[in-house]
Amino acid sequence: TLVFVIGGPYGFSEEVYKKSQGKVSLSEMTFSHQMVRLFFIEQLYRGFTILRNEPYHHQ
Repeated sequence: TLVFVIGGPYGFSEEVYKKSQGKVSLSEMTFSHQMVRLFFIEQLYRGFTILRNEPYHHQ
């Protein structure tokens, strides 16, 4: 099972960090949850297009 969790501006409790197997940071900046969802979905989409050898949208 793969789970992605969006943290608040101060991150998570130490308990959450201990249970995790990895951590990804989008930026040192703080974004709204709505913006992070958009960034994350765009990156997932881009990753899958790369895996399918689809051309970049500018080509």
